[in-house]
Amino acid sequence: MNKFLSLFFLTTFLVLPKTAFAETIVAHETEKYFYKDGTMEKFDGQYENTYYLDIDKNTLTRTRVYDYQTRKITPDETVYPLETDLKSHPTNAARFSLSPVIRAVGRPDKDSVQTVTIDDDFVTTSTSTADTYVFSRAKRLK
Repeated sequence: MNKFLSLFFLTTFLVLPKTAFAETIVAHETEKYFYKDGTMEKFDGQYENTYYLDIDKNTLTRTRVYDYQTRKITPDETVYPLETDLKSHPTNAARFSLSPVIRAVGRPDKDSVQTVTIDDDFVTTSTSTADTYVFSRAKRLK
């Protein structure tokens, strides 16, 4: 029996290829909040973001920003490393009886830091610059 288990683990973890997981995520912004100088203002959503999630490489890449008010498409290559140590990360969530949530942190320009949170239904971002905070919520379309 021990030989069987050893052979099973050897073939399962060393010989057989790992399954890759990657997907494209499209999210349509539904609301946005701007905070500056002690004042918070709410606005309707304006953007549709497309992300490429690569679990094997631990990256989330924003590939496209579509401004649906001006109908302008802006290609993007912002890479957000995934926060894989969190209990709710998809590779850990089941062990802790948590819903899987992907979180990543990136720098979309030279003066901002952005956190992206992705669950089954929504993509939420929070962005800080030297003097503003922006929080947005987007409905996942794909």
